[in-house]
Amino acid sequence: MESKFEFRDLFNFEKLIAPKVLKIVYWIGIAGISITGLSMFVSGLGMMQYTAGGGFGMMLLALFVLAFGTLFWRIIIEIYMVFFGIFDRLGDIRASLDKTPQP
Repeated sequence: MESKFEFRDLFNFEKLIAPKVLKIVYWIGIAGISITGLSMFVSGLGMMQYTAGGGFGMMLLALFVLAFGTLFWRIIIEIYMVFFGIFDRLGDIRASLDKTPQP
């Protein structure tokens, strides 16, 4: 069971804070992608006054940014989480090897 995070944990690297921070960064990124996609969509609507094809293209691009930007961002965050998971597993292996009696 994981113990509570303490201030002194900032000065050693036995406990990682990045997995907790990555969850916050993920939601900030999702908000940024959503705001960007929605503003592109609204810009496309405004652009349709001048050129229908350009406005429609901008709206399609906005939908592309929303869909694939969100998917890409999720994959990037998951890759980082896998790296931190590997670190945790290696720590567990090291701890179990330390407990094993040597011949």
